[in-house]
Amino acid sequence: CSKTDSADASSSDSVQQATAVDTAAANAAVAQQPGTGNAAPVTVEDIDRWQRGMEAELKAVQDAGVKLKAARNSQDTLDAMIGANEMSTLEAGARAAGLDPERYKFVRTALSSAVGALSPIEMEMNTKDMPPSMVEEMNKSRAASLAQIATDVPAPVVEALRPRAAALRKQSMTLVGERLRSSGAVQ
Repeated sequence: CSKTDSADASSSDSVQQATAVDTAAANAAVAQQPGTGNAAPVTVEDIDRWQRGMEAELKAVQDAGVKLKAARNSQDTLDAMIGANEMSTLEAGARAAGLDPERYKFVRTALSSAVGALSPIEMEMNTKDMPPSMVEEMNKSRAASLAQIATDVPAPVVEALRPRAAALRKQSMTLVGERLRSSGAVQ
């Protein structure tokens, strides 16, 4: 065995060991992703899927509201109220999105959090009477929230959401409001 053969073998062993270490580190990083069960991050295409899902969920919630108004007894009322809740409309949203229910639930949660952090704070509350420092702190908190979900909502998705964030947030808030009305929680 010559020095060159030994050096090549040693170099090859070093490359294999480095690759094994890199692979182990990558696997450890995936295993430690917080809060997602290591679900695949959302994609830009998931934005349109989520929007279609919200439309279908809104229709299901409105249908439940019609049933609540037509309820003849306490069982009808209860069935209609349950029909308006998130878990009951999940299937309709998933079907419209073309996703399985678990994936849709993940997409819905991740994108809802993202648009909440991206949309103007004025959509949520009146900031005119707040001190500027408080508004600045709230905006910093939103930026921190966005950074925390970066594993689930990668930068290209955030950038695709930016121009649509306010409209998607409004759609999401409309769904929540209708859900409350249709369940009888508010008039």
